[in-house]
Amino acid sequence: MSLEFVKVDGGMLEGGGQILRIATALSGITGIPVEIYNIRSKRPKPGLKAQHLKGIKALTELTNASVDGLHMGSNKITFKPTTRKGGFYEIDVKTAGSVTLLLQVLMPVAIFSPKRVDLKLIGGTTVKWSPPIPSVKHILQPSLKKMGIQTQIKISKHGFYPKGGGIIEVEINPIKKLRSITLDKIGRIENIEGISYCAKLPEHVAIRQMKAAATKLKKTGFHNIEITTEKITDSFSPGSGITLWAKTSTDAIIGADAIGEKGKPAEIVGREAAQKLLETINTSPVDSFLADQLIIYMALAEGTSKIITNKLTLHTKTAIEVCKQIIKASFSVVEKEREKVEIICNGIGFENEYL
Repeated sequence: MSLEFVKVDGGMLEGGGQILRIATALSGITGIPVEIYNIRSKRPKPGLKAQHLKGIKALTELTNASVDGLHMGSNKITFKPTTRKGGFYEIDVKTAGSVTLLLQVLMPVAIFSPKRVDLKLIGGTTVKWSPPIPSVKHILQPSLKKMGIQTQIKISKHGFYPKGGGIIEVEINPIKKLRSITLDKIGRIENIEGISYCAKLPEHVAIRQMKAAATKLKKTGFHNIEITTEKITDSFSPGSGITLWAKTSTDAIIGADAIGEKGKPAEIVGREAAQKLLETINTSPVDSFLADQLIIYMALAEGTSKIITNKLTLHTKTAIEVCKQIIKASFSVVEKEREKVEIICNGIGFENEYL
């Protein structure tokens, strides 16, 4: 019996590419066909861009899917998967389009594949409007490990705007079921780590970012701080960034990052990352950027997951709504004291039938 298409409005709430990524990923996992319309309708240039095309094309291969409407600028696609596969996939965006957003659409499907999936993703690794790859490696990856997900991420080359060309290699091992996750207590901050980096810029840029961040953190009473610096020599474009993460006694990892821009002093970049981190570690064990990335995994997991984040972003609201529409996952969102938000999800307990 063929399943009916679930129609998803790509212009609801956040109205960007996140709806497309989550909807097609959930479709690829469950086999539920989807029609996504009004794609990215709230963006200055609506419709599919290069990175979306590349991501959906790769997902089409990974799931033996049939797809209509897959072309530049398209505002509607239909996606109908059949069987999930493992193997090696290389995706080159050929712009500075974010490789971490490619990973957002491919990794949830890959963990339910019949065998290991290896990805080589080429594009932007530290670019605006997406998590920089150090944040994925040091914050998201260890958080997902608590749910049973085993991945390895290698940053072979960094890529910045406008030329991109960064390369990450990702190994994703399949699992039978996702475990629920509970991150509802901060405990005490054990230590703060980080990486400050720059490419095609003087090394002092990374050092100044690091020193500014460390100084701000120390002024608020944190002293167990270790932020490394890296001067990147093989990037096609100049750029810089800093990612910080705090490890807590409850095994939470709280993150923050900032990206350098032309005319933006390194000290401001460093202080910006530190300020973002301080805003979270004073309130909750999950930063708002990690929260929206965890939603799809919570929805698929077995049992009840609970996280507390420092704010309920439009991205998180959107992720919840898409998961509710397509797989009927149950969510409860409760605003707590001091602007904290508790998100509870009764996951559907999706089981990998191949294992």
